[in-house]
Amino acid sequence: MAAAQLRSDLNAKIEAILNPLLAGRNEHICIIDPPGHPNVGDCAILLGELDFFARHHSASRLSYYDVDSYTPGADKYIEQASILVIHGGGNFGDIWPHHHRMRSTALERFRHKPIIQMPQSISFDSDEELKRTAALIRAHPYFTKHVRATESQAFAEAHFECRVILCPDMAFAMRPMKRKPASTDVFCLLRTDKEAVADHAAIEQALQETGARLEIRDWLENPPTLTSQLDYRLKRMTRFHPERTAPFRTQLVWVRQAYARTRLAYGAELLSRGRVVVTDRLHAHILSSLLDIPNFVFDSYDGKISALYNTWTKGRVEATLVASPAELAGHLHSRVKAA
Repeated sequence: MAAAQLRSDLNAKIEAILNPLLAGRNEHICIIDPPGHPNVGDCAILLGELDFFARHHSASRLSYYDVDSYTPGADKYIEQASILVIHGGGNFGDIWPHHHRMRSTALERFRHKPIIQMPQSISFDSDEELKRTAALIRAHPYFTKHVRATESQAFAEAHFECRVILCPDMAFAMRPMKRKPASTDVFCLLRTDKEAVADHAAIEQALQETGARLEIRDWLENPPTLTSQLDYRLKRMTRFHPERTAPFRTQLVWVRQAYARTRLAYGAELLSRGRVVVTDRLHAHILSSLLDIPNFVFDSYDGKISALYNTWTKGRVEATLVASPAELAGHLHSRVKAA
């Protein structure tokens, strides 16, 4: 199957890139800013990171601090780590400033420690913020930046004085998943946050004109669960009393991992509803591809979807980058008629 081959090939690349960087430094890995929010894509990246550590660095102690749990009072506990690993994703730059501030804080406060940035896309609107970030990176002698697309690689090599390595998105390192039976022709997973640029109304109209059965959702719904409530209380306690949770940092990672798995299961269930998926979310494309679901994808605000598609998935899975609702309808007309 295409998904199995894609996962196998990209896992081999991830292993060849990351294992040498962690060798001899993996006694205690502190993860900087893993997601404690409901975005399924970020949770998939975290699970890929944790599954990778479990397969290859199972003896390592793990801990984390994120934007909601970190204060300078945690610095003495971060100091105990042998290496810092910054969570990957799509927030390297000024689109999501609070996450970038957390990363900047780590670069500034821990210049004496090796830091690995897991694969990221890069996007800056502000030249001032770009220069500030470049200065922080220039001042850190042990920083390695991984990028998940060739466009980000070229940008990083032009602007940052550090080691830059092209590496697949860490969601490809997750354990295999299985899709559930489809319940509709087309499932649309469309952004409802500030990164949305596709014309959702035009997409819906174009799809309705094909006669396909259609469902449209996003995956940010987050009904409270025991795991999410426990995770919230623990990060609040860590923020105000880091000394109380410091002895249980590994257990805090387990709770965050359990929360991420509930979010991934939710996202996979949504995507499985469609015989075909239409999306403008990068990880809906990645997860659909890993589930062997044909998918059509619109590009994002910062171009990160087309960049990753052209770098890793184009021609490898049944996925198509589309530029307009009319183009999408043209592709789907033939599918609906053949069904």
